[in-house]
Amino acid sequence: MKIALTMIAVAITLQSLSATVASGPLPPCEFADTESATNHLFSTTRPGSQILSFQIGLLASPSNNVEIAIGRDSDEDGELSIDETAMVVGWDCGEWVVRSPESGAALYAQAASGNVSKLLEWTLHVSNGEMRSLAAMENGEPLDFALPGRPPAWMFDSTWNLVKFTARGVDDAGGIFRAQRLANGTLIRLR
Repeated sequence: MKIALTMIAVAITLQSLSATVASGPLPPCEFADTESATNHLFSTTRPGSQILSFQIGLLASPSNNVEIAIGRDSDEDGELSIDETAMVVGWDCGEWVVRSPESGAALYAQAASGNVSKLLEWTLHVSNGEMRSLAAMENGEPLDFALPGRPPAWMFDSTWNLVKFTARGVDDAGGIFRAQRLANGTLIRLR
């Protein structure tokens, strides 16, 4: 009985160490700028090791843009403004891009396939606030953002608390997204 209660307590603890948000598809835009967006609370605060994971699904075209932006909602208005955005990951005019509006840095990767339906899987491993590795895949094929080694420091900050999902363009993007923060390195031994 004690083992069963311990396992339940561990499961509850592990659940509290993870966070997931999902959205999409976004409603069509009613304005000429073709932009549709939604904001979600999403905290990256957690001591120790973790995995920060994004998935973006879309119907790709040369003219559309589907992206997630993440940062700190400093004014606490529930909307991630350009000034609050720390990192943007997404599809823009025919290629994948990850950029930092603060530093001006941008990394690009060509599409891994000619498929119109695309799924980006972005997995960043973080240990004690330091980026360890990044894996980016499109429909299961690796993307090359030409990182010179470990991911740059602007790709993660433990104070981020908001993620914004945005779709733009005249073509239907059918965009969906999911962002997760998971505990990493948890080991349970039963004797």
